[in-house]
Amino acid sequence: MSKKNSNEPIQEKNTNLEAEPVYFVPTFYRYPCPLVDDRQEDLTFQPVNPDEDPTLKNINFTQAYLRTQIGKKVKIDFLIGTNLFIDKEGILLEVGVSYVVIRETTSNAKVMCDFYSIRFVTIFE
Repeated sequence: MSKKNSNEPIQEKNTNLEAEPVYFVPTFYRYPCPLVDDRQEDLTFQPVNPDEDPTLKNINFTQAYLRTQIGKKVKIDFLIGTNLFIDKEGILLEVGVSYVVIRETTSNAKVMCDFYSIRFVTIFE
């Protein structure tokens, strides 16, 4: 028997390095679409003017109706989760598309509230 020198690196034979797997590729995936650049739209950001937004102008929308009540005392009931109601009471300051701002009567702090969790709004005359 012959002895191997311990200083020589061990070489492993790997015969699969040169063989690549063969996959079926349908013809419509083989070539890029020539019209890609022609179909792309201008995606620049266009700011929305809040005065043009129908949800803030047409009083058939809740946001627009609440904008007519700015300055009045309100009590807003929020549904948190599935069964937790929280109410906030104060003066209605601002109404946006997805938020309302009230000034709480107890702490005199401004509170911004999520519009989509509002369930009831009581307006005091």
